Amino acid sequence: MIEIMKKGWFFIHKFGMYFAPFLWIYSKYFLIFYLLVILSWKVNNHKCIISEYEYLIFNETFIGKGNKCHVPKKHRYILYINFLLGILYYVLTYKS
Repeated sequence: MIEIMKKGWFFIHKFGMYFAPFLWIYSKYFLIFYLLVILSWKVNNHKCIISEYEYLIFNETFIGKGNKCHVPKKHRYILYINFLLGILYYVLTYKS
């Protein structure tokens, strides 16, 4: 049962990592979520809090065995750019 929960949780985390940066297209409210994630990375020395909990609970993360919680620069920049694009889009849309 634990193995099923672990695989399901890891799938959701990986799925969210690839699709969440583009959700601002559907709703401006995802920008608040992005801000919270970015701030959590800044406060936590570029480490993913969710991955830290995965390691604490399952003794591994969705990336693999060991304590792999650091968010790569490439992934951070993807979210930063989408966050800025979303802000620009909604600011320019509501000005007109």
